[in-house]
Amino acid sequence: MKRLFIEPLDVLMFRGERPFIARESHVAKLGVISPLTFEGAIKSKIFLEFCKRKNYLPSDFQRKKNENKSSFEERVKNILEKDEELKGILETIGHPAVNSESSTQVLGVFFSKKDEKEKYFPIPNDIVRKDDKSGEILKLTPCLKEELKISDTENYACFSIHSKIKEMMGLMSFNALKDYLWGGEPNKSQIIEKPYTTELRTGIRLEKKTKTTVEGHLYTAEFLRFKDWKERWGFIVWIEDEHGLLDEYLSKNENEVIRLGGEGKGATCTKIDEINLADKLRFLELIEKINEEKRFKLYLASPSYFNRYEPPRDKLEKELGIKELKLRAAFPGKPIYIGGYDFAMNVEKPLRRWVNAGAVYYYEFDGEIKSDSMPIKIIDENIDMRCAFIGRW
Repeated sequence: MKRLFIEPLDVLMFRGERPFIARESHVAKLGVISPLTFEGAIKSKIFLEFCKRKNYLPSDFQRKKNENKSSFEERVKNILEKDEELKGILETIGHPAVNSESSTQVLGVFFSKKDEKEKYFPIPNDIVRKDDKSGEILKLTPCLKEELKISDTENYACFSIHSKIKEMMGLMSFNALKDYLWGGEPNKSQIIEKPYTTELRTGIRLEKKTKTTVEGHLYTAEFLRFKDWKERWGFIVWIEDEHGLLDEYLSKNENEVIRLGGEGKGATCTKIDEINLADKLRFLELIEKINEEKRFKLYLASPSYFNRYEPPRDKLEKELGIKELKLRAAFPGKPIYIGGYDFAMNVEKPLRRWVNAGAVYYYEFDGEIKSDSMPIKIIDENIDMRCAFIGRW
């Protein structure tokens, strides 16, 4: 798994899902930290560096406001005929003129300190705490049908032996993730508070052409600021790079600068050592146990889109190489909304309802899970699951 470390040089804006227009709405809320945001920033860096080297204008590959799609694609294809290298770049970033999805994909974005390189993951939704001073960490587990003494239902119930429980806040370490996938639960030493706070800043809308202020268009925006800059918090990014362009465009300098999030704030981007997840998680041994037990839980480490609350059964069966997959219980949590901007088509992307990271699903199955299915990634037109792990109940 290729990895990058991204360290912000200033505050960052990850805008919320609500439409924001100065005057009509005066507060832009902080939104979800999405892999799509980081993917867009990295692909923009690659594309702009290429355009600079080849003396292209980025607008040469962007649809004009009143231009239809076929004319736009034909215009870009005329440029492609004169430049073979350009095709590889457009395939990397994903462009309609080459009828290609992006071959550079960010699978996960996780908080980390620069020196420690210790990733911190969203706490699974089935990990909770007692609602008292002790704050004891608990794990919710589905009750099997034989325990409930019922046979006419496909769904299992999840109970706690304690009457009052609360959501577990914060982030868990990589070692906690490994213990969790093996059927354990994190301990307090493996959980940290979120390392950032929100900071309010006020601005005013500017006219695009004149760059002058517009009367009455004051607004306030929430920004992400890390609590302690001395600890040098940032993000570890897991990324796939089929064409190897990261080596060409992001490893010339140790601290390559990219523009990230709303307002395009600067952040340094450094390539770090790859990681072998199969070894770190003892995945082959874990699969053997799961295949013996014929049940597993699916944990989403990144936000996922299913057009529903659960992954499509047929696609998950195909990815894992199993059959007769049965969902028994689920902790999908509160949905989130992710949109974005399509640079090539020069339009806003539709706002879609996603399942947030931390969601957990419990399954039973027949067959044998393949040994090379970690982390699970399924991306097509109707599903976007970039980083999911399976573990024991």
